[in-house]
Amino acid sequence: MRLSSVAPLLAALPTALAKPSQPPFSNTTALPTHWGLLVFPHFQALDVFGPIDVFNNLAMMYKNSTSMYLTILSRTMAPVTTGMAGMAGGFEEKIVPTTTFQEYLTKGKPHYGKPADGKPVEDCDDGAGGHAIAKRAMRFGARQDHGSMPHDMMPPMPPKDLGDIEVLIVPGGGGTRSNVTEEIAFIKEMYPKVKWILSICTGATLLSRAGVLDGKKATTNKFSWAWASAQGPNVTWIPTARWVEDGNIISSSGVSAGIDAAYALISRIYGEPVADYLAKAAEYNREMDPHRDVFGKIWEVPGAT
Repeated sequence: MRLSSVAPLLAALPTALAKPSQPPFSNTTALPTHWGLLVFPHFQALDVFGPIDVFNNLAMMYKNSTSMYLTILSRTMAPVTTGMAGMAGGFEEKIVPTTTFQEYLTKGKPHYGKPADGKPVEDCDDGAGGHAIAKRAMRFGARQDHGSMPHDMMPPMPPKDLGDIEVLIVPGGGGTRSNVTEEIAFIKEMYPKVKWILSICTGATLLSRAGVLDGKKATTNKFSWAWASAQGPNVTWIPTARWVEDGNIISSSGVSAGIDAAYALISRIYGEPVADYLAKAAEYNREMDPHRDVFGKIWEVPGAT
């Protein structure tokens, strides 16, 4: 082969092998800034931390393009554990809520400069290098406890009024089989107000029991299919699906599928190039086809293909 014929191929090689450049958002209007994470005792760790890490990376890598704040909601302000009641040993993780269901619904919008009694608090140092207000809400990608972090290194404090939650994340886990009446009531109250709901694993059963999946398509954990699908008799459950999108609700299959669903949500809101870039940055091999799901057949789900 003559050098003259090889030269064009060599010239194109650096471009073909160049590392990806960060793409801009495909959509820049009405981007969600206030995200909510619902937690309950015995939630599934990866249901929470998988998608949340995806959104952490979005917030950090696109910090100059959008602001994202996270509210963690639970029944009380007590740390919420992944552990099962009565489980031997102490292998568990705990997450600290930033507000309660009642406080959020009572105030309508979270005002992080006020505690539950409604009395204002000073935006002052708490003695550990952190601001009182900052500990009531988190910027995505920030630690909840700033410890002795210098003030000039702390993430910006959220505004006192974040507005309504626009994206609600609902994980699953063994706790969905316990008394979750407060969680169900909260979801039912919130659904008309949010732009998106993302359920992971058996978190879909909280949505179905709240009635927000009635007449819609959804999927859930294939290992727990018989129990989970029975919680929503008015739902069209899809047995072969990594995730399902119906309207403004995205429901994922079990546990790890929440990560793929999180990227799918990013693709819908910010554009597929952004989702693709973030997945590559995380060195994560995404499932791109929501209909490709081997676990339905593995767990002998009726109708799975």
